[in-house]
Amino acid sequence: MTENVQQSPYRKAKTWHIALGSMTGIIQMAFYVLLGYAAYIGNLGYAIATGVVGILITLSRVFDSVTDPLIALVIEKFKSRFGKMRFFLIIGWLCMAIATTLLCNVFAGNFSFSDEAQTLSSPAGIAVFVAIYVLYIIGYTFVSCTGNMTGNILTNDPKQRPMLGVWNVIYSYLSPMIISMVIIVAILPKFGVPIVLPDGSTDYQWTNEVFFYSNFIVVDVSFLALVATCIGLAPYDKMENFKNIKKTKISLKDMWLLIKDNKELRRYIVAASSDKLAQTIASQSVITTLLFSVLLGSMIGSSIISIVAMLPSIVFAFIGAKLAGKQGNKKVMVFWSWLCIAWNVLFTLFILFVPEKSASSFGFPLVLFFLLMLGNNALKMVVSSATGAMRMDIVDYELERSGKYLPATVAAVYSFID
Repeated sequence: MTENVQQSPYRKAKTWHIALGSMTGIIQMAFYVLLGYAAYIGNLGYAIATGVVGILITLSRVFDSVTDPLIALVIEKFKSRFGKMRFFLIIGWLCMAIATTLLCNVFAGNFSFSDEAQTLSSPAGIAVFVAIYVLYIIGYTFVSCTGNMTGNILTNDPKQRPMLGVWNVIYSYLSPMIISMVIIVAILPKFGVPIVLPDGSTDYQWTNEVFFYSNFIVVDVSFLALVATCIGLAPYDKMENFKNIKKTKISLKDMWLLIKDNKELRRYIVAASSDKLAQTIASQSVITTLLFSVLLGSMIGSSIISIVAMLPSIVFAFIGAKLAGKQGNKKVMVFWSWLCIAWNVLFTLFILFVPEKSASSFGFPLVLFFLLMLGNNALKMVVSSATGAMRMDIVDYELERSGKYLPATVAAVYSFID
């Protein structure tokens, strides 16, 4: 008896492979959290004025605009019978781990300001800081470009791809939250300098020792994530899954044509970057400090509410993935972005008309504030899940349009905007 078994046209991945293979987000966010304190690291460890550190980091984005396309080109051209993604993830992790170790454990504390008022930065400190930061950017670009390719290599099933966005969202939200709490709750009180505030409470000042031990946490966590990612990608990181290797050669011209001729990529960049910009602005420390101090009158209480409001909303990442698998990434991304906008209009009205510190104690304003935060986080989860899966669709669209498979290039363009 002969059975007719219809083979699926899609390449699917096991759920645990997706969960492990998506841990590149933990690698990136671990280092991102540490370098979020770059102003303190530069000031305390390298005798650089805080404002100067900000200028140096901003100027480094110009260098990043050069490294993104070049590193994408290297990844597209690379050939190996062992694949390419794990190789470049390891290279990127090594660059970042070496950079942060040099920054926090080797050279920090060896420089002095040029004046007693500590306004004239150390030229030697600036030179060393910039050189190390450039190495970090190179490593971060390798990991970012490779990480944004994982979805296309793991699966091309439109129903399964949104789940990749779920894992990316979970790792991107939870890992920086946990690492930041470890640094602030465990390391800062132990190695920081205690100061007594006017109200009698104790706060702590940053020191080089705080970042010395924080770097060990970051390197260890990111290394474990790297190992897990390589295990998840191993069955799929094969040359047969990179359609361009034997057919065509990729050049810088192809990268320019990708941006010039692929209108769907340009539309995606506008949609995704505008969503990311809105989320980034809302999460800035200045905004959250003003919001929580005015409405709650307590930054400690705000941290607790933020975490409690964030954890249940992760469920909506799975809901978003299910919807995207059934309705399509574009439809979900557009519809839920409009919902997110409408919800934030309500949030804005609440902030405008509720009296100051009215949510500082349990009552209707506090409950409403919590529900608004919970809904806002939930809607962002759905949008983020669809956005990540949509990027994979853009890669497949380019393959259909031009016959060229450019996952690293699409990832580099998005990474630069992101």
